[in-house]
Amino acid sequence: LVCEVEVRALEALLGMFTPKAVMMVLAHLLPGGSLAGPTSFDLLVVGGGSAGLTAAKFAARFGKSVALIERERLGGDCTWTGCVPSKTLLASAERAHALRTAAEFGVAQPATVSVDMAAVKARIGRTIGQIYDADDSPEALRALGIETVSGAATLVDARRVSVSSGGGGTATVYEATKGVVLATGARPRPLDIRGIASVPHLTYEGIFSLDTLPERLTVVGGGPVGCELAQAFARLGSSVTLVAPRLLPGHEPEASDDLAAALRADGVALVAARAAAVEARAGGGHALTCSDGSVVEGTALLSAVGRVPVTEGLGLSALGVELSAATAGIAVDAKLRTTVKGVYAAGDCTGDQQYTHYAGFQGAIAARNILLPLSDQGVATSRVPGCVFTSPEVAKVGLTESEARAEGKAGGVAVAYRRMGQGGRAATMG
Repeated sequence: LVCEVEVRALEALLGMFTPKAVMMVLAHLLPGGSLAGPTSFDLLVVGGGSAGLTAAKFAARFGKSVALIERERLGGDCTWTGCVPSKTLLASAERAHALRTAAEFGVAQPATVSVDMAAVKARIGRTIGQIYDADDSPEALRALGIETVSGAATLVDARRVSVSSGGGGTATVYEATKGVVLATGARPRPLDIRGIASVPHLTYEGIFSLDTLPERLTVVGGGPVGCELAQAFARLGSSVTLVAPRLLPGHEPEASDDLAAALRADGVALVAARAAAVEARAGGGHALTCSDGSVVEGTALLSAVGRVPVTEGLGLSALGVELSAATAGIAVDAKLRTTVKGVYAAGDCTGDQQYTHYAGFQGAIAARNILLPLSDQGVATSRVPGCVFTSPEVAKVGLTESEARAEGKAGGVAVAYRRMGQGGRAATMG
């Protein structure tokens, strides 16, 4: 062990270095963390998902010292349970669909198309690992000048964050000389129906860990997650039923109708109703009762009814950081400032639109507003583009027709339609 006397002797020998520099070097070089690393930074970021990673990288790019605090896994939902695994699964589903429809394009079609779900899962894991190692890992972030801290964070005040690593160890208090960005993300919204507590069910956090393909998959929820996964598992070979009053309620009704037709063409059964109750069946199955009185039986149940901001355990109320009554997320103004000076919030934890690119945008703006002169607006309202990665994809930007009419836009609202299938490229792709 290196004691304080030895540290002072080393400082004397290396007089060109400041004591702080020596301590930082030793903290990185000594095994087992014999000496504590730096605890004071220009910026502290709580949460290592899209918003937090972008905030930290922004700060480092401008030469600011930054610590990124994460209690679970760096990378957040996008890397581990969202964008990366879902799009990898969709790629496998697309290959299976292409084989089944090959004859339509003059290509010999195999007699049967079999899917090895364990191999699909393994490829998902490899893809996650590839992206994590390159972009999100402590090693990748350290190369950018970002300090990573593992543990649960609690705000002490507007400039200090206490981090506990669990196991009864002593918490470490980190200081932000400029400000704090809260970027704690969101988690799956619980499926609030009668009987759900006694029925095993999946969310997007567990669906990508399946080793075997569900024989009969029931999907509750018609948002992007529900639609993408319903189509993917149908193409992989599951019998899928999707229960939702309407598909993609945040999009134009015409887009919802076209997607419904596409899902039916892939074999997805649609029940235009709400899930009301569920009970267990022998062998781990379930029977889901819908608001229209119909009953859907399946062997696996996926809840895809949205996400809720993660705000608990941070000490927000004690410090005076308020939550939004409308979104249940951390309340922020247009500049992403919370109700406590010096504390900002970005991404899904605010309850704003839940897109990875938007969370990243907000993370960068929050860091920019803390660290650099002047400020920028971080809430983009209706100008955020979004896409649902079904086949066909459904994209949007700006207001829907009903939203525009509700806002009473000057000059009225004009609507134009063009069928994408009328384009030459669409015709060649089938």
